Amino acid sequence: MKRMFMVIIAVFLISSIFLTACANNKDGNINEQPQNLPEEEPSDSEKQPSIPSAEDKPSDSTDQSSIPSENGEKAEMSPDDILEGIFYVEINVPLQDFEVVDLNGNKVKLSDYQGSIVFLNFWGTWCPPCRGEMPHMEQFYKEYRDKGVALLAVSPTSVELRGGKDAEEAERRVRDFIESNGYTFPVLLDKDDKAWAIYQQGGVPVNYIIDREGIIRYLKMGAFSSKEEMERFVKAIEAIQD
Repeated sequence: MKRMFMVIIAVFLISSIFLTACANNKDGNINEQPQNLPEEEPSDSEKQPSIPSAEDKPSDSTDQSSIPSENGEKAEMSPDDILEGIFYVEINVPLQDFEVVDLNGNKVKLSDYQGSIVFLNFWGTWCPPCRGEMPHMEQFYKEYRDKGVALLAVSPTSVELRGGKDAEEAERRVRDFIESNGYTFPVLLDKDDKAWAIYQQGGVPVNYIIDREGIIRYLKMGAFSSKEEMERFVKAIEAIQD
């Protein structure tokens, strides 16, 4: 009897302690420490779309300037079809003129080439993609220089020196590089960075393709993958202006 009485007293004390603790904690979780919850993954509708870079976009050098029709004749293709698979941006704005000098010291204006399709290239000797596209540019230049197509490779001082301002040092590096590789396409020295201030992008190489009327039709970030890829831009311009 005494033992049973002691058990009843113990149960009563334990119940009292439990009820008091629950009264102080509305959730009934005694002495529970807060936990760091994992960040919730956004739903598919909340995720921001990724923007492909020039490297992410596939480049296809296959000639797609024409396709056979059902009767065996070649059907005309649109500029978009011609450039399918190439990473580029369509701009369609008038060119902004600038004046620079070539490696012979002659003054050259961009507007001097109006009437030609112009490939305006910005580059640096230290840039691997720039160096990689130059053999394609040389081949392209030799084939198209007498066909109303111009190629201008502009070297801004700040790009060549990666922030430096010594125009003479930049010219020396550019001249040594061009002569040692035997390139013959026009190379222009943007000594005071005025052309680059107009046409600069996030990096080099940068290629603008301008039509015969002085309208910048296309911007290609990154290097040309082949001479054939450059030819496709010529065909796209011609398709626009036919």
